[in-house]
Amino acid sequence: MKRILVLYRELAGYFVNCLNHLCDEYGVEADVVAYPLSADAPFQFNFSPRITCHDRMQMDEARLHKLCSLKSFDMIFCGGWSDKDYLKTVRMHKEIPTLLGFDNQWEGSAKQWAAAIYARLSLVKDFNMAFVPGIEQAEYASRMGFQKIVQGAYCCDIDKFAHIHKARPSDHWSKQEKTLFFVGRYAKEKFVLELQRAFITIVEQYQLPWRLICAGTGPLWEERVIHARIEHLGFLQPQDLLDQMALGHAFILPSVFEPWGVVVHEFAAAGLPLILSDKVGARTAFLNEPKNGFSFTSGSELELKSALEKLMRTSNGHLFDMSQQSYYLAQSITPDTWSKGVLTLLEP
Repeated sequence: MKRILVLYRELAGYFVNCLNHLCDEYGVEADVVAYPLSADAPFQFNFSPRITCHDRMQMDEARLHKLCSLKSFDMIFCGGWSDKDYLKTVRMHKEIPTLLGFDNQWEGSAKQWAAAIYARLSLVKDFNMAFVPGIEQAEYASRMGFQKIVQGAYCCDIDKFAHIHKARPSDHWSKQEKTLFFVGRYAKEKFVLELQRAFITIVEQYQLPWRLICAGTGPLWEERVIHARIEHLGFLQPQDLLDQMALGHAFILPSVFEPWGVVVHEFAAAGLPLILSDKVGARTAFLNEPKNGFSFTSGSELELKSALEKLMRTSNGHLFDMSQQSYYLAQSITPDTWSKGVLTLLEP
């Protein structure tokens, strides 16, 4: 039996689901140290009985060191490099194989080149492997000097969302009124207000029978666009979101900053066509333009409107074909491929 220590910032449902799969299917036991959840996303998690959770706010450097000393861990999974106590814990226990997970995209900025050089000199020597979501993050890991890099670090609960696709009625795509979904924080980096304004412009200009459903909350909530064709659901627990997703015909994530975006995987698995900005990291895995959706330059309201118009003018038959392609692409990353990715660190 393998035992791992997970040093994480803020847990998310998709990570917990993958960790549950790793523990239950591969006989692993895990101790998880994580920060309290954000008030904007108060999710409720169900953990495997093989997982023991610790509140990061109650675990200082000394207690982290004690936890490592008391238990014989076979691996330390460190999510990111911002927590100095986590890094100190890794350095104090060099006898334990270590994995660094992160989702930063390589963009080639001067700041990133400096960070990559710093990592080569100080950070990488403390870790045996980088576990990253996709190709843009893998390039960053390579620039940092990692020799062992595994992709597929983010994965949704694919079976749960695929059920929506499989259970969808045959007349779904022929319905006259169709629904576009946005799920995310009401924050500037999500480009959410611009999306709402652009959507209304297109719908009113061309009299297209679409509506926009937005799920989430955040600092821009009070500035949301109120219109008969837009529905604001606020924050939803995962099961409530699933019920709403069954109504959808497409999904959009117009972010100006989005290192990955697991929500893209969720909606792809549910078989929805996609509109993604070029800053959404998950587009490299789940968008094959124009077979299952469209992309646009982040921050461009003009290109956003163009992508919306192309989607909302797409025929019913083509929307169905796009749905099938999204579902197919979603199968490339699963909780099992995630688990096997983690376990590669323990291979000789």
